[in-house]
Amino acid sequence: MYTAAVRRRGIYTAATALLALTALQGVQAGAAAADGTPTAGPGAPATWAPQGQALAGAATTADAPLMQPGVTYRDTIKVGETRMYGITLDAKSSAYASAFALPPPGGRVAYNDGIELKLESADGDDCDSVDAHFGDDGAVRPVGSAVSRLIGVDTSCQDANQYTLSVHRTSDGASDPAAWPLELRYVLEPPLKSGAAAGHAPDGLGTATPTPLTAGTPQQAAGGTSFETAAAVKTGIWKDRVLPGETRFYKVPVDWGQQATVFSDFSSAQTTQSNPYVGSGVRLAAYSPVRELIDDQDHSYEGTPTSLHEQLAPVSYANRAADDSDVARVRYAGWYYFAVTVHPDVAQAVSGPVPVTLRVDVTGAAQSAPAYAGDPKAAGIGIDAHDVSAADGTQQSAGSSSGTSARRFLGFAALGAGTVLVLALAVWMLTARRRAVAVPDTVTQQLPPQSGFGPPPSW
Repeated sequence: MYTAAVRRRGIYTAATALLALTALQGVQAGAAAADGTPTAGPGAPATWAPQGQALAGAATTADAPLMQPGVTYRDTIKVGETRMYGITLDAKSSAYASAFALPPPGGRVAYNDGIELKLESADGDDCDSVDAHFGDDGAVRPVGSAVSRLIGVDTSCQDANQYTLSVHRTSDGASDPAAWPLELRYVLEPPLKSGAAAGHAPDGLGTATPTPLTAGTPQQAAGGTSFETAAAVKTGIWKDRVLPGETRFYKVPVDWGQQATVFSDFSSAQTTQSNPYVGSGVRLAAYSPVRELIDDQDHSYEGTPTSLHEQLAPVSYANRAADDSDVARVRYAGWYYFAVTVHPDVAQAVSGPVPVTLRVDVTGAAQSAPAYAGDPKAAGIGIDAHDVSAADGTQQSAGSSSGTSARRFLGFAALGAGTVLVLALAVWMLTARRRAVAVPDTVTQQLPPQSGFGPPPSW
């Protein structure tokens, strides 16, 4: 029998479903934040939130916690502190260890603030070192690079043993003393097979004066806030908008023998003051597939069009032996990263984000990969046809190296579907409640009296 009690149970069930869907929306929103989707409010710059497993660096090599290849870690570092991490290497694989400091937005940084990376052997040899410092512009942004141990190229650090990655933070006395988040990882590049040819390094970068790509219909891109969430873009013209204080990452698939040139055109913007000028107002940086800084440059911004560009050397395994460091860092095929930064002080000169046009041009025929003795994909080395075809400008999900915009799309689709269903359930509940009050149940209602006053029963 369909009774009023059954209706009430249906209403309660619908209410439970409504609450569950509402909770699901909250969970999905939280998941979007966890996978690297910017969660800043409207008008607030999106920032790189460190990902990976928590790993507390030690003060001495004896206590340095071991890192595993291909795993991303997070830690923090204080002013003047040195954090050490253990890396176990064999005598065959080249290794690359990266670290990036992520000062919080609004913090104070001064000239030479930053981090210094060093890779040391067990007997104290310096395998490689690099400094990643802020300039004199005082702009807070992600800062870092990678150090390496190259088999067959380096003259030391060739043995199988435990090595140490140390990260030291330098700071000016007037800078923000708060601890900085760190994101770290290291990867291994397998050696070539015995007798495989390494090829010859090119003489230089190639084209002396690169020209920007102008042909093609512009497409929309959504730059990520980190390497993990970088938007995949290929040859073409890509448009985006970058807020003051933001650094946006894009990644370009470049195969063996190919050369990448990227122009970053910063458009004019609506100014809020007369004669606006921000020194080092815009910046473009290029990084290798193992997150090693190749080159970066900046330019002042006055609310008028400004352009920066980076042209990489043709990709060759033999580049690792080149004397030019900018060439030596382009030694493997893979995703090359380009970071676009707008100085926070630009917010005082213009209103809203700065329109940015990326002109990406990958030239040259793809060549066969060297004969590796292992699979280099774990190090992010190499690309395939799918990587190129899937580079559609969408932001990636954290922890994914392939196009995962589908997961984000499904999340938003679920949110939309959930919202529609919640509204439908609400309407159904209201209607059901009104019917429950207004329509008596014809089966369970009491029969009218058969005697006494009133009209006769009508059954």
